Amino acid sequence: MVGTLLEAATRVFVKEGYAKATTNRIATAAGVSVGSLYQYFPSKDAIAVELLRRYREGLVELIGGRLGAATPETFPSVVRGLLADLLQAEDINPALHRVLIEQVLRTSARREMLGFEEQLEAVLASAMRNAKIELEDPDLVAFVLVRVVLSVVQSVVVDRPRYKTPALADELTHLVIGYLSRPRAG
Repeated sequence: MVGTLLEAATRVFVKEGYAKATTNRIATAAGVSVGSLYQYFPSKDAIAVELLRRYREGLVELIGGRLGAATPETFPSVVRGLLADLLQAEDINPALHRVLIEQVLRTSARREMLGFEEQLEAVLASAMRNAKIELEDPDLVAFVLVRVVLSVVQSVVVDRPRYKTPALADELTHLVIGYLSRPRAG
């Protein structure tokens, strides 16, 4: 039932936009009563948060799996592949991705998603340590990189979809690898 409701919500959010979407419309699209919908979700915001939560869980698993296998030699190519995947967001409808960024991440509902960036930071810091990338403070470097890359990816999805290209993945790869390989003080 939850899967059916989330699929229906995806269709409604994409077709009608978040502002016009209602729990009644989502329930109708799912072929259930609104009362049934409320057994699982108290509001359309809760549905959007769940969609984003599931998407982000998948990203953490993907990133952790790929970076966990990186070696010093493969780290740049692994980073490039991950950045391309982030830009393509292959497992989420691009229109839904935009709705979720605009409506969940840029609103008070964002508090429901706290911890995602920190999970990514921990995965990245651990991967950099395992790949023997010499850094004074891998946690700080991970904080910077996660925030920069997510900001660019979200901006592309919301504001500049025409930049959602392999060329942007290349630019971000240069940014990340250049930052990691820059000379450090001391």
